[in-house]
Amino acid sequence: MMTGLPPIRSLLFAPANEPRKVAKLDGIGADAVVLDLEDAVAREHKIAARAMARDALAAIVRPVRCIRVNAWDTGLTPGDVAAIVCPMLDVIVLPKVETPRDLHRLDSAITAALAGSDHPGPRVLALIETCAGVLAASEIARASPRLAGLIFGAGDLGKDLGLPTLRGDISAALAWGRAKIVYDARAAGLPGPIDGPCLAVRDQVAMELEARAALALGHRGKVCIHPDQVAVANRVFSPDADEVAFAKRLISAFAEAEMRGSASITVEGVFVDYPIVEKAQALVRLAERSGSPGLDTA
Repeated sequence: MMTGLPPIRSLLFAPANEPRKVAKLDGIGADAVVLDLEDAVAREHKIAARAMARDALAAIVRPVRCIRVNAWDTGLTPGDVAAIVCPMLDVIVLPKVETPRDLHRLDSAITAALAGSDHPGPRVLALIETCAGVLAASEIARASPRLAGLIFGAGDLGKDLGLPTLRGDISAALAWGRAKIVYDARAAGLPGPIDGPCLAVRDQVAMELEARAALALGHRGKVCIHPDQVAVANRVFSPDADEVAFAKRLISAFAEAEMRGSASITVEGVFVDYPIVEKAQALVRLAERSGSPGLDTA
């Protein structure tokens, strides 16, 4: 049985073939880091980057360790997987997932790479970044027991939509897809997706606005393409300390009411029954797993 991943509020990408950037990953505070073999690596360097990515895993201790392979249409995916699968690799990020078959093929490649090993192998995060992928996300989310979650690829999706702007606001065009994959992920029993990156890498205000908009839709984390974005993502996607403290009070008050035979009460003006208590319990568990503030508040 494959185990789940810890909550990923921040997913920090770095080119696998740039040792200076890779060396800094462990100390930045991201929940997960991705050594990239795809878009961040020039075509002529992709093969050499495989060994560099695998070797770099040993120096990454605290974050979840991921490698993004190249998409199936490049012909590089099987070689990427064969070169990088090892006990130190926690997750493979597969780009441009458009059909369940994309994940089935990856399962087969991972199984081949694990031949003769009793290691369970890496989990998978699927990048949904084309119109076809968004439309098929419900089936994709159920396609593999290795699948740990979905990532919303806003940049590539904007290209696929044919939007005639490089710097304009395309959030309205992306809104339906960004919301849809939340429902697709949750219906399949996956955590809320990880939202795509804010391309204004030096603009902390823009990063926070994007993160809060994604949070409001049900996303549980954000891709980061610059170290300065990590702290914002971690803060925005951590359970609010006041909400966690209220959830604990609500759980305690309901337990007392239940002992008296009541299963519907009001706590600080909020109606509470079993579904609300279950939501409060889930919030506290999330806070505990992500090391969020508010856990010791009475």
